[in-house]
Amino acid sequence: MTEKEITDWEKISLGSIFVANEYFHHHAYEILNTHKELRDDLTKCLTSEIQIETRQKKTGSKITKGIKADVLNKELRKLLLSKLENEVKFEVNEEKGVFYFSSEKSTIGGFDFAILNHKRNLTSLRNLCFGELHYHEGEKRWEEFLTKNKNLVKIATKLEGKDKIGVDIEFEKDKETPLIVGEIQFGNWALAYRDFFKVLKANVQNSIDCLVYVVPTGNLEKMLSDGIVTFDTSFKILNDFSKVISVPVWVIGLDIKE
Repeated sequence: MTEKEITDWEKISLGSIFVANEYFHHHAYEILNTHKELRDDLTKCLTSEIQIETRQKKTGSKITKGIKADVLNKELRKLLLSKLENEVKFEVNEEKGVFYFSSEKSTIGGFDFAILNHKRNLTSLRNLCFGELHYHEGEKRWEEFLTKNKNLVKIATKLEGKDKIGVDIEFEKDKETPLIVGEIQFGNWALAYRDFFKVLKANVQNSIDCLVYVVPTGNLEKMLSDGIVTFDTSFKILNDFSKVISVPVWVIGLDIKE
């Protein structure tokens, strides 16, 4: 880059992102077609103008255009929160079939975001708290969860009496919210293995409909750090371990217009 190009690049504060490539692993295409509105909503959400923070990317003696990944990550979360029609939860951790979420960054290493069926999730928590093999101090755990999520109290009150073991709810299958977990990954390429095996672990006691995996490609890939998770590396891992990774995965290759 010339001095003028560097100066001009440093003045830029907005960027237009878009979905440049997609890969559907293990029936993800069929599942997302069943929930076409959600699929289209996510694609539309990730086709937006966002705030970016530019930087100079140095590879040896070569200087090229770069952007800061942490700012990009925060902007994508804002998009999901403000533009997505489905309610999205962030920093979602799975434990014994129950998904817990927080408004603050978790150190446990859960999923970046999720679209949950709250009725099913509350049912799983209720059965762990009050079922035959229940949590120690289950009543306390139940109340703490509802205290943090007051908007779910109405759903919780519809559950059957606490004296009944193994409570379940009849759901309307055609209207049921799918269980979607998601990762926004701009980190080291090795993190992809952690992410895919994390979703396999969560799927043991849940039927996860799809993992949405947002990774860079094209210009965006070049502007971020070297040696990171990309669309191509994610595609290769999923193909190399296609018989092991049985959870449907929608890989979204995110790019940015120059």
